[in-house]
Amino acid sequence: MNPRLITNYHTHTVFCDGMAEPVCYADEAVRQGMASLGFSAHASVNFPTNWTINPARLGAYRNDIHRLKREYADSLDIYCGLEADYFPDIFEEVRALYSGYQWDYIIGSVHFTGVRPNGRRWCIDGPHEDFLEGWRELTDCDPLLPVRRYFEITREMVRVMKPDIIGHMDKIKIQYRPDCMVPDTHPFFREQVMATLEEIAASGCIVEVSTRGIQKAQTPDYFPGRWAVAEMQKMGIPVTVSSDAHTPATLVFGFSRAETMLRETGYRTVMMLKNGKWEERPI
Repeated sequence: MNPRLITNYHTHTVFCDGMAEPVCYADEAVRQGMASLGFSAHASVNFPTNWTINPARLGAYRNDIHRLKREYADSLDIYCGLEADYFPDIFEEVRALYSGYQWDYIIGSVHFTGVRPNGRRWCIDGPHEDFLEGWRELTDCDPLLPVRRYFEITREMVRVMKPDIIGHMDKIKIQYRPDCMVPDTHPFFREQVMATLEEIAASGCIVEVSTRGIQKAQTPDYFPGRWAVAEMQKMGIPVTVSSDAHTPATLVFGFSRAETMLRETGYRTVMMLKNGKWEERPI
């Protein structure tokens, strides 16, 4: 792996739920010899969270990243993006919070799949106990419904939001337990993934191959898993490797293994931003 071709466009800082200032990530990217670094704060939403960027700080976030763009121009390409959640019922209201700025790219992700009786959004990316409560309240203890709903929303996101990158496409698999949800090896889960990949292939969106689950020991596989990546390659879906970094130390976590897996599944290129445009680079 050529260090000067390493990129990561999924990076979180103290502006949302990351653990360090943007400059710390830029310094680490230079130390790693990376070609480009993209920041992707969790986009603002219109309900309380402890991990999305406050709408009042969007300007400061963008200004800070653009300052780093100028300061590091001779050693690192820096991009300013967002990881935006998709909500079928409040999409326009949420998008209005961040659409007043021009972003280099948008990662579209699904973290919420319903509204619980107490008014809280049902999150698929938090503690399992919280997920389980929502499962009991909203699914009548159906082990297939969480999977169906997650991928239905993901497919709608592809059609409606049309993000540049699809974030951690099968992340709901972290909530698998034998007593509440089918695993990603189940025929129904794979049927839903394939339907989603068909939607993505038609859209031209890039899919990130994320090492985040391996970092946190949530799963022994990537987001999405190896079998799905092999299907993506057959369908001609472009990919980028990311770590969903929340600390500078995890900027390139697992990249060598991920790129080996991509080659083993038939990929020969990944996508990178160059002068603000997506282009292929060899792996």
